[in-house]
Amino acid sequence: MASIRQMTLRGGYMTDGQFAFAIVAAVLAFHLLIIGAPLAYSFWLSLHETNIILRSQEYVGFDLWQEALENEDVIDATWRSLWFAAMVTVFSFVLSLAIALVLDMEFPFRGLLRALVLMPWAISEIVTAGLWTMMIDPGWGVFNGILVPLGIVEEGFVWLNEDWALFWVAVAFVWHIAPLGAFFFLAALQSIPKALYGAARIDGAGPIARFWYVTLPHIRYAVLIVLVVMTVDAFRQFDLVFAFTAGGPGTVTLVLPMQIYRFNFNLSQYGLASATSFILIIIATILACAYFFLLSRRRHVTRAVDEVKAAPAA
Repeated sequence: MASIRQMTLRGGYMTDGQFAFAIVAAVLAFHLLIIGAPLAYSFWLSLHETNIILRSQEYVGFDLWQEALENEDVIDATWRSLWFAAMVTVFSFVLSLAIALVLDMEFPFRGLLRALVLMPWAISEIVTAGLWTMMIDPGWGVFNGILVPLGIVEEGFVWLNEDWALFWVAVAFVWHIAPLGAFFFLAALQSIPKALYGAARIDGAGPIARFWYVTLPHIRYAVLIVLVVMTVDAFRQFDLVFAFTAGGPGTVTLVLPMQIYRFNFNLSQYGLASATSFILIIIATILACAYFFLLSRRRHVTRAVDEVKAAPAA
């Protein structure tokens, strides 16, 4: 079988290192083309005021950034996105960890259940919004169809009211994203040596103690990945919100990506939309970095405590 060293490039031979560099360079070039170029153009737009009537663009520097930071609609939408991300992160983290702990057990048809659990994440967010619209519709939805005969809610009860609309959008997104987190956790759980649980049982540790002192320390990196993915994905969520409520009723579910959409497509304020988009990127990056900082700090503290315990007594 021909090795990588026997591969030729323009008639010459490539070493393993050269081949690896060529592959990495190609991937970076591809990402630069499909991600870097649009980002660069978006940044350029954020520095220019566009007049679609006169078909002109005027350089205004960072004035649009300042306008976005001071815009009340942007501020309100940012707080909604943060609240939405907080609800999604907490609910989906707990649900995905619970699902993973169940799927890690030994029982019949476990493989089939694992495949079925992944289905909500496999379908698109648009389809998810359609399913939840059917479930909570006040006229013929599943929720009212079950709860009205039981006398729990009145006929025609509106679930997407101003007080609870954002909550139900978060629930729908949790239903969609939790299976992904569950499989991250499941992969981490299966890497834990079973002998550790046996030793913990011998020492008299109960289920909660085994989870706290055996399971949790071994899945901390999976915890970081799940928290980052869920928080960032929830904060930048657009598809499900657009298909589910389109920002309504009123503006109670008008999250930051929806506000950017309105600036760009409804008001044709392309520069302001681009500036607001970069604000979204900066906030999402800060949230992700905060998780890495907290985990790194916790790891250093744990290591310091272990070193103190291991030090010989004076």
